[in-house]
Amino acid sequence: MKKAILKRTVWSSFIVIVLCVLLSSAWAADTSCKTKYPIILAHGMGFYPTSTLPNSFPGIVEALRACGATVYITQVEPLGTSAEKAKQFVDGYTFNGVKYGNFKGIKAASGAAKFNIIGHSQGGLYTRYAISNLGIAPYVASLTTVDSPHRGSLIDSITAMQAKLMPDLATKLMAAVNPYNYDYLSKATGESVATIAAKAQANQEDLSVKNMTLKFNPNTPNKAGVYYQSFSCAYKVYDTLKSTVEGLKQIIALYTNTMPKQPNPEDGMAIANFIQAGMPNYAATCFQYGGGLGDGLVQVDSAKWGTYLGTQFGPWYNVKGLNHFDAININKGATWDAVGYYVQLVKDLKAKGF
Repeated sequence: MKKAILKRTVWSSFIVIVLCVLLSSAWAADTSCKTKYPIILAHGMGFYPTSTLPNSFPGIVEALRACGATVYITQVEPLGTSAEKAKQFVDGYTFNGVKYGNFKGIKAASGAAKFNIIGHSQGGLYTRYAISNLGIAPYVASLTTVDSPHRGSLIDSITAMQAKLMPDLATKLMAAVNPYNYDYLSKATGESVATIAAKAQANQEDLSVKNMTLKFNPNTPNKAGVYYQSFSCAYKVYDTLKSTVEGLKQIIALYTNTMPKQPNPEDGMAIANFIQAGMPNYAATCFQYGGGLGDGLVQVDSAKWGTYLGTQFGPWYNVKGLNHFDAININKGATWDAVGYYVQLVKDLKAKGF
């Protein structure tokens, strides 16, 4: 009888121990994205934090942290050249009275030897510039660029050309934008509306094909010891007839003062949705000009830098493809699993020893 009780006690103890081991494994913290070096995220042109869109990688930040990654977010001015933004990325920037994270501050606070930088759109350019020209290369392990116009943005080139050929049209467009965006940015930055408008124009010229290929790239060489990689998104369908009609309708609306009212500049999601509405037409226009596949703002061939990870079109049932904002999950999984893509991307960086 005593032997039977002892046997049952031993077996019960064994089962309890096994269950505890299994449960502790299941409950253990996920470290699948815990890279050797922390991650720094850099936003693109035009972005500024709002209550509805506090950072430009919604859902991605939270998912990476949940998988063990150490993630930092930076902020630079919405408009201006890549060189200007590079300095702010390194030294810091204040918007609406808030001083945001910057490379030097993050490095000092974290004590990390190096970092993995992920930059969307112009974020991939000003971080490239900072690595090449502002002395942070020894502290960067990798740079991943997302839909960044390394060889220029054709739509910015077209817009800049139109502004020079039709200055009256450009003036009317600025007047249509001003009450909603430039005035708000002026109050948030302390700069005049005229300065904000000038920075917007400088931004377009800075991202033009001519400037990127003839000036920026020759003066921004890759640095030895930094691993460069990139990926892009693109539409599947390009309706050039519709884009032409929409362009003509916009010109008519400008001259008849019937432009659609822009959203409240404090509502980041509303602004994102407003901008996205025109992206299929921009993509079709660039396709018509010989730019090839693109996401509405950047062409695939321009986005390739370093090791190219491929072009994302979304799942088969997404007949339209992906736009410039789908690349950073603005649409929160409605068009493709952007979060899953970034999680795998960071896991791959970890596997490479970064």
